Amino acid sequence: MRTLESEIHDFFTSLEKNEEYSGSVLISKDEKILFNRGYSFANREHQVKNTPETKFRIGSITKQFTAMAITILQEHGELNVVDNVSKFIPSYKYGDQIKLHHLLTHSSGIPNITQLPNIKELMKQPTTTEKTVRLIMDLEPEFVPSSKFQYSNSGYILLAYIIEKTTGLTYEDFLSNQIFSPLGMKNSGCDNHKEIIPNRAQGYEYDNGIVNAEYIDMSFPIGGGNLYSTTEDLFKWDQSLYTERLVTRESLETIFAPHGFGYGYGWFIDVDQDRRRFFHGGGIVGFKNEIIRYVNDRITIIILNNLSTTNVEQIRNDLTKIVFQEY
Repeated sequence: MRTLESEIHDFFTSLEKNEEYSGSVLISKDEKILFNRGYSFANREHQVKNTPETKFRIGSITKQFTAMAITILQEHGELNVVDNVSKFIPSYKYGDQIKLHHLLTHSSGIPNITQLPNIKELMKQPTTTEKTVRLIMDLEPEFVPSSKFQYSNSGYILLAYIIEKTTGLTYEDFLSNQIFSPLGMKNSGCDNHKEIIPNRAQGYEYDNGIVNAEYIDMSFPIGGGNLYSTTEDLFKWDQSLYTERLVTRESLETIFAPHGFGYGYGWFIDVDQDRRRFFHGGGIVGFKNEIIRYVNDRITIIILNNLSTTNVEQIRNDLTKIVFQEY
């Protein structure tokens, strides 16, 4: 008789064989890890395999940590999500119209900085949060705040800047002090190409075969996509969100409220097959990831992947059917 674990392993082994998946996957039920394995290579040149300890750039999964940092600061009384952005960036001419809540929920109207025509060149250059914020301040909002949803990394870069301005700490230090250290997430942090980071995966893409992904400087996507982590650290993060270890139950309810657009603070929110689901993807050059939380079932699926052409959404859907035995 095939077990759930063998079924999942066969699924990923087939994907690995066809070079359709390269990464690490963790599945948990209640407080128990059901499945936790790596597939293909973290580094192809040195033939280093992916494992549960491999560190991946998590892309936009970063946003949920930025949102939690803002929520922590609100609980500390240092800011409020109804504050106008102009309170923190007085020179921003649109700041009186836009609240932190709008940044958190992608309803600010600020264009996505990744749509700039020279974005590929910009992302290769070392920068500071302040320099990137100045680029955003030149962008004219495309709609009245709260009137619609439009996904924008710009808002989360502004939030990272506001965290730094409010605390006097770097974004990295604040997250380390307030989230990573308390949760024992020892294998998570801000990516930096100069730093020696053991077990860090190399990112890959397709160009007539698998090649090294283009270089980007990770100082650019601060707050919106600059973190790295492991499946096991993200499991610790997931488990903490069932508790009040970081913030109160009331604050958690706000984080996971859909706010009219099916998006909480750093999380997409919907119902899948009558199951309440919180989830987010994380794509950044060379990496494409997913974290999915079925909260009523206490099932979490974490897919980290260092091959940017991988169809992670399809893998997520197929894997969900296997986990819930729906095929």
